[in-house]
Amino acid sequence: MMMKVAVLLLLLTVEHISAKCDVAPRYWCDSKEIAEDCGVLEPCSDLLWKSLLDAKPVSISLYYESLCPYCRQFITDQLYPTWKSLQKSGAMVVDMVAYGNAHETQVSSGYWNYTCQHGPEECTGNFIENCIQKYTDNVFDAYFPVIYCMESSKDPIAAAEKCVTSAMLDWNVISKCASGKEGNGLMHQAALNTDVLQPKHKYVPWILVNGQHTEGMQQEAQTNLLKVVCETYTGKKPAQCQSAAALACRRDILV
Repeated sequence: MMMKVAVLLLLLTVEHISAKCDVAPRYWCDSKEIAEDCGVLEPCSDLLWKSLLDAKPVSISLYYESLCPYCRQFITDQLYPTWKSLQKSGAMVVDMVAYGNAHETQVSSGYWNYTCQHGPEECTGNFIENCIQKYTDNVFDAYFPVIYCMESSKDPIAAAEKCVTSAMLDWNVISKCASGKEGNGLMHQAALNTDVLQPKHKYVPWILVNGQHTEGMQQEAQTNLLKVVCETYTGKKPAQCQSAAALACRRDILV
């Protein structure tokens, strides 16, 4: 669509086409060389190339639980391969919030008690993954491989130490964080981030695309996240957008 609009604008703004131009208008902005031959270098730059360069990455936000089977399926089958495909393209940014359908009760000043949908082990996993984010400075490319390592394992909690140390992080630091007041506070912040969602989350995984959530977006993201990102991105489409395999997922319902 953007290319069609740019061509129409070019036709309106260019009075005389160079005699060296022997291609159809739709190809004028395909390369700098063609644009120069056709005498449309400046319009191509102003109307198309600049907007492509200024395009913002698609923002994906995932609200999840460490032991939710459908969260784990989305992470392993959709989020990880999409991230690997687009990692160098700049087309996508991601943030993750490990809390989901948990509940918190304040038991003392600055300290909270948590009940998690899939039991105490899930709370432990949430604590660990929140601490992993903290000690990688919340840089997605740094913390996501560690979380993926856990979530793709048969037992995420049992795999945590190996996943952390394999990423050259200090397990003693992460473990101390997860079992103490620091991790408790990080989980509380995750709870606050989850509680302010509009609309309120009803299940996990709960997925936002550019800060928005609809049932249609959710279904599309769980089925084919790469396609969602590629169709939403307004910049020059990465080569990886030429193919996207679909995998349907189910969801845990908030009760």
